[in-house]
Amino acid sequence: MSRYAKSFSLLSVVTVVTYAVLVTLGLNHLVVGDPPMQPFDLRMLGYTYFESTAYLEALPEAAARLYAGRLRLIDTVFPALMGLWLGWALWGLTRNVHAWSRVILMVVPGSFVVMDLCENALVSEMLSLGATQITDEMVLLASSYTVSKFVTLLVAFALLSVMIVFNVGKNRRGWRG
Repeated sequence: MSRYAKSFSLLSVVTVVTYAVLVTLGLNHLVVGDPPMQPFDLRMLGYTYFESTAYLEALPEAAARLYAGRLRLIDTVFPALMGLWLGWALWGLTRNVHAWSRVILMVVPGSFVVMDLCENALVSEMLSLGATQITDEMVLLASSYTVSKFVTLLVAFALLSVMIVFNVGKNRRGWRG
């Protein structure tokens, strides 16, 4: 197994474990209300001002502390890990592609990291302000970052899929090494 494959495998494990912890904590402690409302970070289609205020009103104080504290720390590490994983995977699958194309492809994982970190910062601000002080503009911006995060993730996985097919078609080994 090549050094690339070993490091990619290790990065994959660390990224998956971090994501599992993040989602488990989120689903176990941050799904609130009746009907159940998911935390902002997991709402693929975004959220409205009304949905945000309802969620913040229903969120218990202990859950808000978790969301803004330990979970926020994990959710700051995860986007970096995921962006690195996506970039590493794309880089390894594009060795037969022109160098500038490889560099341009790295914009997608970088965009994911930026969108997720911006979303986290706005969600943190909404948590600290509470339901009565958030603004419609703040929610709209946070929601757009949430949706953009998922769109860039979808684009990244689509690119990965195309590159896997391209590599398997070119040579049977597919992954580097």
